[in-house]
Amino acid sequence: MKLINKLIQILISKKILKFPPKKEIFIYDENIFRSGYAHFFENTKCFIFETRYKELFLFLFLKAIFKKFFFLSHLPIFKIYTIEVIKVVNPKFLICFSHYTLMFWDLKKYFKDKIFIICQHHISLGYDGKYHPNTIVEARKKFKNRNQIDHIFLWGEAMINEFQKHLDGKFYKSGSIKNNTFKNQSTKNESDLLFMSQYHNWLNSNKTRIPLENGKDISKYEFNFKERKIVLNILYEYCLNKNLNLVIAPRQFNKKNYDEEKNYYEKILEGKKFTFLKRTKQFQVYEEFNRYKYFAVIDCSTGYEAMSRGKRVAHLNVVYDLSNVSGGRSHRYGWPGNFNLKGPFWTNEGNKEEIFRCLDFIFQTSDSEWEVVKKKFIDPIIIFDEENKNFKNNLKKIGLSIN
Repeated sequence: MKLINKLIQILISKKILKFPPKKEIFIYDENIFRSGYAHFFENTKCFIFETRYKELFLFLFLKAIFKKFFFLSHLPIFKIYTIEVIKVVNPKFLICFSHYTLMFWDLKKYFKDKIFIICQHHISLGYDGKYHPNTIVEARKKFKNRNQIDHIFLWGEAMINEFQKHLDGKFYKSGSIKNNTFKNQSTKNESDLLFMSQYHNWLNSNKTRIPLENGKDISKYEFNFKERKIVLNILYEYCLNKNLNLVIAPRQFNKKNYDEEKNYYEKILEGKKFTFLKRTKQFQVYEEFNRYKYFAVIDCSTGYEAMSRGKRVAHLNVVYDLSNVSGGRSHRYGWPGNFNLKGPFWTNEGNKEEIFRCLDFIFQTSDSEWEVVKKKFIDPIIIFDEENKNFKNNLKKIGLSIN
């Protein structure tokens, strides 16, 4: 089925009947680049490589097919195609704004004179089974030796310590580059608990199956609905007991998808009172950070990003406990950091007692105590580099011109 879908993508892709232009900077993966990173560089200096078969340079793609079958290359066709495109563009710098793109890890050996850079895009989850296997697990399977990347920007020390086992290069603590773009403000909002939604077209995901530890599977819709129904009703009860407002920050900003997401949570909470924030912009969530102090999340990058700003977040890593998802037994807060399964503001159990414990901690802990907790349990995972001052300076030292 995957092969058929890929063939369909190739057939319907836009075919470009000319060669790509020569540029100084080669951006790998247009989709990721345009999701929060495009403002760093002048567009005229960049070649932005589309990796999802939306468009293909026809002559180079045909050349890749020819090399694959005539010369019996062991490389996948798309990797041969990527190499051919890089040869024509002839950049000085190649940048990928996702740390988990393993094909990019492997390209340096074909272009040893060029400068390769990767940046962490979101958190890595510590699953090591069939469901959502993490980058490190995949890298161990794929590569026998360490790969070379010249410059590697990761959120914090925990990721650096793990990635140094698999990549050679110069490492930097950058924090979340998207999160850093937006200025931080403190708030005295003591009346709201904000739940960060991760909704993504789940109403239409019944055909997608999620593997479980016992060898069975469940639909993606059932998988997500079950966890959120349990967690959100516990959050609602806590808010009711403490005279707080339960607020949900949506993920979707397109009107149709936004309405679908709102209906999804109305179904989960079944008439209970909550506030569903309006959202009309892609990066609006980073503005919400400045309006709220207390958050609750289920395995969510924005939870870590909020914490890096000093916000108080209850991390509910409850997926394995509630669904026994494949490979989830060892997943925990702060992976790949060596933290316990339970901590002051996080838990791996989806029961009321544990979730209430985490919420009590974020609401009742003093500012001075929270600072101690932040230094011990948050700063090693993610830092906050407001306006990306250090990131920009390091790019300039590497030799890049940035806006």
